Amino acid sequence: MTRDAAWDALVGDARIVVCVGTGGVGKTTLAASIALEAARRGQRALVLTIDPARRLADALGIGELGNQPRELPPELHRRLGLPDGAHLFAVMLDMKRTFDDLVERLAASEEARQRILANPIYQQLSDALAGSGEYAAMEKVYELLESQRYDLVVLDTPPSQHALDFLDAPRKLLEFIDSRVVKLLVHPALSAGRFGFRLFQGATQRALKLIERLSGIGFLEDISEFLLAFEDMSAGFRDRATRVQSMLLGPEARFVLVAAPSPEAARNAELFLTRLEATRVPISGIAINRTRLWPGGGAPAQGLRCDDATISEALETDLVRLAEALDPDAQPPVEGRHAALAALAVARQYAGLVQLDRDSTSGLRARARRLGVAVRDVPELACEVHDLDGLSLVAVHLFGSDAPDERSAPHRQEV
Repeated sequence: MTRDAAWDALVGDARIVVCVGTGGVGKTTLAASIALEAARRGQRALVLTIDPARRLADALGIGELGNQPRELPPELHRRLGLPDGAHLFAVMLDMKRTFDDLVERLAASEEARQRILANPIYQQLSDALAGSGEYAAMEKVYELLESQRYDLVVLDTPPSQHALDFLDAPRKLLEFIDSRVVKLLVHPALSAGRFGFRLFQGATQRALKLIERLSGIGFLEDISEFLLAFEDMSAGFRDRATRVQSMLLGPEARFVLVAAPSPEAARNAELFLTRLEATRVPISGIAINRTRLWPGGGAPAQGLRCDDATISEALETDLVRLAEALDPDAQPPVEGRHAALAALAVARQYAGLVQLDRDSTSGLRARARRLGVAVRDVPELACEVHDLDGLSLVAVHLFGSDAPDERSAPHRQEV
């Protein structure tokens, strides 16, 4: 299998690789395989996943994942043949914990930190912000890169309704901080907190007091305290969001579009690519995952794609050869010609699936050629990817570092 300079650059020149695409296309599998390849090449690589299932942790053999990175055990390093100094880590994003960690870093004092984290308004807002996942994911990537502990961080992005929500997250936070609504609330709240809640006058104050009595929640105090704390931290949020945005669009970031060959997934990938082009986000590669490929490459023989009534003379000859190759001592006995016809039917059915995948991805491939973007097909594998061997094989198909083995036969795979 040939190697491609564009794909090699993912684990050579980049500090962050962002795997993008719609849900269900195998982004987690591809992200882990890229990190594994980087470790094979001597780097300290980390994969950040947002998948709450245990499948990736099980595949890597490192037990339960949390918000702090975990390294593969030394025995797995030896089994993979990682060179000295190479390491492979994994972490699963805890969105709420990531947002709390950010507050802890930005709070002016321990007292302020405790007051903010315990504030009911903050708890509601942080749950809502963390629920979307996009900003928390970007913040975690920034934290990991700033630690200088990793040569490469590979991000398995959250599935989202809109293609670039995760890229827009820092910008949206900046817009919120600088919005007129925040300015109108924060500055009167400073006076309210210092001079008896001047913000809440007249009918508004009476309504909020009623809410307090009915709910038992000290809403006036909570919102004033939250706004005061937010004012103290707004500069830190602004600086952090700006840096995250610069990092994502900087020269050390690479983007890989992960697609699948079904007609709907291929259309979604083309729409994703259109959005990326419009925002001038450069794509370093496109991986089409779980593609049905004809053994040996290329297209199936023309005769396999015709109707049963028009089987060519060459295929009739192949039937005889296949029948002769069958084990004559098979139990229960199988008449050779019937077995050959059955094998041919299976081959022709698979040939149709191969052609369907080629047709459904033709538009995406044409776009990639016009943009000069390398496309890699990751075939359906003979075994599900549930261990390091499976991830290693996916890396082989991505980077072409070795020849694929017998596990490359058609089958469903996904982590």
